[in-house]
Amino acid sequence: MKLFGDSEFRKRFMKSGLPVALAVAWAPIIWMTLTALLGPLLLRLTSSFLAVQTIVLPLTLLSIFLFLRAFRVLSSRFYGEKA
Repeated sequence: MKLFGDSEFRKRFMKSGLPVALAVAWAPIIWMTLTALLGPLLLRLTSSFLAVQTIVLPLTLLSIFLFLRAFRVLSSRFYGEKA
């Protein structure tokens, strides 16, 4: 049994579902990286781990958003409709 029987369904999924799956998969990795890089400095400045995570979480969401935008731009160049 094929997962994607129709090629049009596969293209629609690659345009909409794949970036969401990419964001879900990479969000913890980026969050841990930002925490490891910025955490010690922010912990010295704020003296609160909760404050550090309050700063790191929006940075993680912003970086995921920017990576997804870049991914969509690059994918439109590869899979875009030709006029």
